[in-house]
Amino acid sequence: MRKIVEKINFLLNKEKGTIKKDHGGKTKICLIYPNIYKIGISNLGFQAVYRLFNERKDVVCERSFLPYPEDFSEYSDIALFSFESKKPLHQFDILAFSLCFENDYPNILKILALSKLPILSKDRKPYHPLLIAGGVLCFSNPEPIANIFDVIFVGEGEELIDNFLNIYSNVKNSSYEEDFKKNLKEQLIKFEGFYIPEAYEEIYENHGKIRERKILWKNAPEKIKKIYCNDFTNKFTFSQITTPESIFSDMFLIETMRGCPFSCRFCLVGHIFNPIRKASFKKLKLKIKEINDLDRQTVGLIAPSLSAYREISELLKDKNIELSFTSLRADKPTINILDYLVRRKTLTLAPEAGSERLRRIIKKGILEEDLLLIAEKLAEKGLESLKLYFMIGLPFERDEDIEEIIRLINKIRIKFQRKITASISIFVPKPHTPFQWHRMEDYETVKEKLKKLKKDTIRIKGFNLLHEVPKYSYMQGFLARANRTGLSMIKRVSEGENFNRIFEEVKFELYSTRDFNDILPWDFIEHDGLSKEYLWEEYKKAESTAYELS
Repeated sequence: MRKIVEKINFLLNKEKGTIKKDHGGKTKICLIYPNIYKIGISNLGFQAVYRLFNERKDVVCERSFLPYPEDFSEYSDIALFSFESKKPLHQFDILAFSLCFENDYPNILKILALSKLPILSKDRKPYHPLLIAGGVLCFSNPEPIANIFDVIFVGEGEELIDNFLNIYSNVKNSSYEEDFKKNLKEQLIKFEGFYIPEAYEEIYENHGKIRERKILWKNAPEKIKKIYCNDFTNKFTFSQITTPESIFSDMFLIETMRGCPFSCRFCLVGHIFNPIRKASFKKLKLKIKEINDLDRQTVGLIAPSLSAYREISELLKDKNIELSFTSLRADKPTINILDYLVRRKTLTLAPEAGSERLRRIIKKGILEEDLLLIAEKLAEKGLESLKLYFMIGLPFERDEDIEEIIRLINKIRIKFQRKITASISIFVPKPHTPFQWHRMEDYETVKEKLKKLKKDTIRIKGFNLLHEVPKYSYMQGFLARANRTGLSMIKRVSEGENFNRIFEEVKFELYSTRDFNDILPWDFIEHDGLSKEYLWEEYKKAESTAYELS
């Protein structure tokens, strides 16, 4: 144990912003990220929830993460414990999981095993901690892991956390221990945004499709409404902890906008985080000044689309500010702020597809001429390295679309003579998007496309091609749309079974195009302004565009 404690203390000593509170008389919560520390501490949502819990005087919230692989053997005789107080997880009142990536699901089971806790909520006793979950996957499709949790937050923490804790405290004070969890769930189910999985049951047809979603509890609603932060203008999210061990290495992150106006047909974030909300420009400036006055840290502004935040160029005049984003949108508003962007050594452009035809189908509204102009301007301004992001296996993709990726890379190479890296991902159909019904591309076909891309770009000078490991994309594809039976596969992966062996059993699900009338596992989640009918209409528009351009 000493080795683990020393390692954790080494990480804690590098942190700025860690919260330490006395446990006496408080509800004890351990916030858990189901991946290693470096990944978890880099997640802004995880940090925001850590702060929101700890803002309450009646709560102490600590953290835990999946141990690094080399440390697993250290837990053979001890239970997993929290970072701050080193308290075993099974001694907390509440274990709160932050769920952002489907491929982290097996890690939930590993963490529970290390904590000496039963996996299923029905197997846990009154004296065990209450298990709750929040995060984007909880209002996308939580069904594969639903039977693990007592309560799932369907929505954004800014609106749900206080309501949950107030109800928790009231019920705790008026219940005997053996009745507490049942009484709590019966109260929570009356409020929007709280999903109690045990109040429902999935009934399946012979081939595994859902025939019926059965309501088991008298007061359980048919639909769970996703709750969003009404006052994001003033409650925008920012870093609580900075550390050189983070992926962003000491950068203080501020979320300037939530939601995206472009709603590309493949994109989960562009659909389930709407309505679009923007942080107050005045309050952003005050927050940035506060950080600069404290220790002159670099501030990273997070925005899903630069062009959608009108005052972004004004903010970028501060030399201590950078944009933190996965990629730039190749549009004219981006061209207007290139002078501020080239402070970074590397920038990423995301054409997604090589052809205009396929970009129209996926509703990625960018033009090749703008993309090439940005590449040319970035070269003129001295950018050292350019990254490109493409997807393959997209709906209605043809062989010539792969040729178009190669052609576009060569065109960009002419405009930008420095280092270029192209990153290739595999399309995964996501819930609550127009492509939620579409199948994944055949595994062998995808491997052939990757092989062709590598072969035909290997001779491009100063160019490097990277791609996802296909098996992980297909595991994500299965888990993103799985029903509750998916937990058996998660369990097998958590126990060390290679997904390639499981693939043959789940490929029917991956390769099936679903129908509008199918009951989808996530149909019970209700997003404002995002009806199933609207998404189906968008899917049929994509199909019609593909037919017209064929």
